[in-house]
Amino acid sequence: MIAYGFVVCRFVRTSARGRQKKEHRLSRYRFECGKLGAGSVGLVGRIDGARVFVMSLRGTPDWVSYLVRAGLHAPSADNSQPWQFVWDGRTLELFMHDERGKRGLGADHPANLMALGAVIENLSQAARALGMPAETLQMGDASGSGCMARAVWEHPQSPPGALPAGVQQRHTNRGPFETTALDRRLLAELAVMRQGPLRVAVVSEAQARERWSGLVREASELRFQNEEIHRWLGDSLRFTPEEVARGDGLDVASLLLPPGGESLLRLSLDWRRMVLLNRFGGCKLFALLEAAMLKKCAALVTVIGPASGTGVEVAAGRLLQRVWIALNEMGIAVHPYFVLPDQLHRLRTGRVAPEFVHKVRRIEAAVGELLGSRDETVFMLLRVGVPRVAAPVRSRRLPLERSFSVLVSP
Repeated sequence: MIAYGFVVCRFVRTSARGRQKKEHRLSRYRFECGKLGAGSVGLVGRIDGARVFVMSLRGTPDWVSYLVRAGLHAPSADNSQPWQFVWDGRTLELFMHDERGKRGLGADHPANLMALGAVIENLSQAARALGMPAETLQMGDASGSGCMARAVWEHPQSPPGALPAGVQQRHTNRGPFETTALDRRLLAELAVMRQGPLRVAVVSEAQARERWSGLVREASELRFQNEEIHRWLGDSLRFTPEEVARGDGLDVASLLLPPGGESLLRLSLDWRRMVLLNRFGGCKLFALLEAAMLKKCAALVTVIGPASGTGVEVAAGRLLQRVWIALNEMGIAVHPYFVLPDQLHRLRTGRVAPEFVHKVRRIEAAVGELLGSRDETVFMLLRVGVPRVAAPVRSRRLPLERSFSVLVSP
């Protein structure tokens, strides 16, 4: 079996000046290991004397297994799963995965940082279910470059058998929703949710939803004219059972496409063909279809906060996850839209093509008007409502050894 993992190596050297602790950050390795039995490990490498293993959760403490399993239920951009857990026998640590995160969208990309924030929120809810003291789960480096969270529990209790129901049940539903208004008490509960400087705004009025839909359509048009984003989407799609079995990316069955939609999607994946389609308004058609669903729902829920600041993206991910869990627990379906926040992020980081900068600036100004503040931005837009398809296909997860490593010092 071939597995790919990312590990932190800690080791101690003795010098004339005494013991010195050194740390290596998430070095990349190609792991080769055999079948893993209960409580067994496969040696995969050494770093300056420290032995690195990929390991089944069987054989680890119950609380570690519980937290890792909870963390793996978090959402991520196109199901990229940009996280890595490392257990050293005492401490469980969470990092951004080098290949799936840093070399994917990038360590500083809001989508990756929000995904890790969602993992941390799952860890927090699981820790409460375990009865862990508040100080046992500690926040770390919010930039994505180092350890983002760690947990140490010296006196663990026996964990409950099942994960928190909300953590397990949270899912995406891209199908049609009823337009019936949601319960006002639920909307009021959502509207007061906070995470640091991040807040939630519920958009129920038809006219306001129309404006948000128009901005998403404009952002989506630009997305279909960007080769980098287009190729990322193409690489994320999974069409065949063999591709789906890999456990990452988007199973096209989860997109709930209309008849002929899958064929049209396949047709558009070749960038040269997409360029040709765009000459005849292809980008406008695809964007129109994508944004139209925002007008056919009960409400929109936005996660809003400062456009910059230490840890704002991670905080946005935590808040997003809490909102999502709360909605799903009430039987309300959730469909996330990130195309608009992504274009705004690209503008702030200078990654918009020169010919499109003025269009994105116009979108940015319109978002500021809707938010009533030019100092804030939108991190995520959720289409919500009672689902007509109650049990959609859900995204799978990668094999455990792709997201969990064990470090054993000599």
